[in-house]
Amino acid sequence: MSTTEHTINDALAGELRKTRHSWRHGGVVKSEQLGMLQDSAARADILVLEPNVSPVAVEIEVLPALTVELDAASRLGERLRLTGRPVLSVVAVRLPMRMREKQGDDLRAELSSAVDIDMALLTGSDQSDFSRWPQSGWIVGDVGDLSVLVQMASVPPSVIDEAVDRLVAGVQSVAGLLNEMAVDHAGSIHQISMALCQEDGEQTRRMAGTILANAFIFHEMLAGGQGALATVRSLDQLKGSDDGLAKSAVLVEWRKILEVNYWPIFDIARRILEAVPAENARPLLDALAHTADQLLETRLMQSHDLTGAVFQRLIADRKFLAAFYTTPASASLLAGLAVTPKMLSGERSWSKPEDVKALRIADFACGTGTLLSAAYQRVGQLHEIAGGDAEALHPEMMESALVGCDVLPAAAHLTASTLSGAHPTVKYAQSSILTVAYGRQPDGAIALGSLDLLDPQGVFSIVAITARAAEGLGEAEKETWRSLPHESFDLVIMNPPFTRATGHEGQKVGIPNPMFAAFGSTEEEQKAMGKATKRLTAGTSAHGNAGEASIFLVLAHRKLKQDGTLALVMPLSLMSGESWEESRLLLAGNYTDLVLASISGEASGGDLSFSADTGMGECLVVGRRWRRAAVVPRSPC
Repeated sequence: MSTTEHTINDALAGELRKTRHSWRHGGVVKSEQLGMLQDSAARADILVLEPNVSPVAVEIEVLPALTVELDAASRLGERLRLTGRPVLSVVAVRLPMRMREKQGDDLRAELSSAVDIDMALLTGSDQSDFSRWPQSGWIVGDVGDLSVLVQMASVPPSVIDEAVDRLVAGVQSVAGLLNEMAVDHAGSIHQISMALCQEDGEQTRRMAGTILANAFIFHEMLAGGQGALATVRSLDQLKGSDDGLAKSAVLVEWRKILEVNYWPIFDIARRILEAVPAENARPLLDALAHTADQLLETRLMQSHDLTGAVFQRLIADRKFLAAFYTTPASASLLAGLAVTPKMLSGERSWSKPEDVKALRIADFACGTGTLLSAAYQRVGQLHEIAGGDAEALHPEMMESALVGCDVLPAAAHLTASTLSGAHPTVKYAQSSILTVAYGRQPDGAIALGSLDLLDPQGVFSIVAITARAAEGLGEAEKETWRSLPHESFDLVIMNPPFTRATGHEGQKVGIPNPMFAAFGSTEEEQKAMGKATKRLTAGTSAHGNAGEASIFLVLAHRKLKQDGTLALVMPLSLMSGESWEESRLLLAGNYTDLVLASISGEASGGDLSFSADTGMGECLVVGRRWRRAAVVPRSPC
């Protein structure tokens, strides 16, 4: 007797529950249950009802599965009976015919081991208006891959876009109020600029707005929480108090939070808010509270990073910092190619908490942490697919596993905030999110940002290699050459700056060294930084015409362990450019399982980029460093 599809659906739901900690408890994954949808006659094969994200339906058929896509499309727009929330994502699944002949434990074992499950994701508001991914054909994988697809589907692109627009509008509103404030309170604006370590301007004011909005969102998530957070009043409670939503009242609650933890989120926000005069604070606070309310209505801020999606609109100094934002899709792709089940080799296992906590993952040009966040999410998924609990590892992962470096203090704070947001109510004591020194220092030394880490001993005569770390309860200074030694990382994932040392085009004409022209550095400082970089990269594959990205490739290579994984967004010219020849030899001579991916399209249309708004061709580079190579091509490093 062939097994019925109802039985198969129940078995697949059971296997899915094993792949995520929150699904193993609380009845999140429902199968074959009537009464879940407002249409009383409708019944999804599987419904995933995880808190804080959109419901996801899964429709399943055994091959030939002639109607599975029609059934999946028909679920779009249906609403849950209890909450009224719409189903905006449905996964269509085709199972191999052999499932019909399995029952009981044999069926569950077959589903658990199958690697030929067909999947397609449909997203939209109704069956007449939706998108399919992939556009044609099917994704083929196992139950773990299906689990990851369902998790991604729970945050539909349309909802993300709406939330990004709301956050951008809120940040622009705050920046506009700061512009008004600047007319009569130039000193206050100067204090805010000093808190961000940036020159005043539209970029700085928008950055201040982003940090404040982020703090308001976290405030709402933490208010009334466990332990000492139980006394933290929500924004609504503050509005209803005698003081109303006053600056002093908000700061009182933030100081309560800071006594518990969350320094990377609230300390810099506190300093910004303290600089705002009382007469200007009320409209600013009302705008921030409105933005937080709007974003929390979507319930996405507890599950998805949005601050990075506006960061690329905030950086005005791109021509020198090359701080182009890695799109979420590109970050997920790069992290998925790099963080694989095979990444933990030998006796190490994704199921063992100690093995996962022992990982070291770095981004030495982290920006707002988009790539680190994607890699961290992927690590958590693989641990939970193997039966673990990612939230339980969060303190140790924040304290030692995840390393991010940036020259912008605000970017480092947003990175720490983004990573904290993976499990926003879990405390941690330390972090390795670092603001690295850049340019002329107070003692006259020259600092190169993360490029100083090319020095293996920390004895480079021009600069003392230290950085400011965003800890859970404060800020601490670290000697980075001791805490970030060569050959100590399992994964280096980066979208480094692409700036070249010579400027022959556009606004770079006449700049002595555009690679070091950020933050208003003088001609003398640019030359000193260029000279220092030349000394550190002597004899390596770095090339001036290839630009800063070729130097970061050398840095990544030096920091990786034997058997570590390299994952970079690089200029498309890496594949064939003459100045990149030594870099290609470095990769060919030291890495195996190399993957180089690019996007086909017209360069003039911007279709070749994995970053937002670069307008240039890019490629993804992923490879595993040889444990030991016998005879390899010449490869300067």
